[in-house]
Amino acid sequence: MSHDHAQHSHDHHDHHHGSDLSPVEARVRALESLLTEKGYVDPAALDALVELYETKVGPHAGARVVARAWTDPAFRARLLADATPAIAELGIGGRGGEHMVVVENTPEIHNLVVCTLCSCYPWPVLGLPPVWYKAPPYRARAVIDPR
Repeated sequence: MSHDHAQHSHDHHDHHHGSDLSPVEARVRALESLLTEKGYVDPAALDALVELYETKVGPHAGARVVARAWTDPAFRARLLADATPAIAELGIGGRGGEHMVVVENTPEIHNLVVCTLCSCYPWPVLGLPPVWYKAPPYRARAVIDPR
């Protein structure tokens, strides 16, 4: 959304298109417009943030790491020994990926990941955490009854 568009979001034309938005989308659009008009949000910075989560971080990045581990035994060994630099070899890292740990599932062991304190989540390789991952019932049950 350009700055000019945000300033003219109150005209009838925009409201017509806004009627196609879900209630949540409409609320987000209204908040974005208001924050932009007041100078609290730079639309270009917001666009850059959205692009980051659409293209650079997310499950597709984690899939690249797993695929490389499947096809490159030396990389797999480095990944299990010290995940952060191994993942960085693929250009993946940054906030939320400073202290990566990789564990391997085997026929005997299947790992379940849960953060019982603050819902830590590896954003660079998985993107935004799902709502259930941060929910207290999941966090409590995963520890008490992981199966």
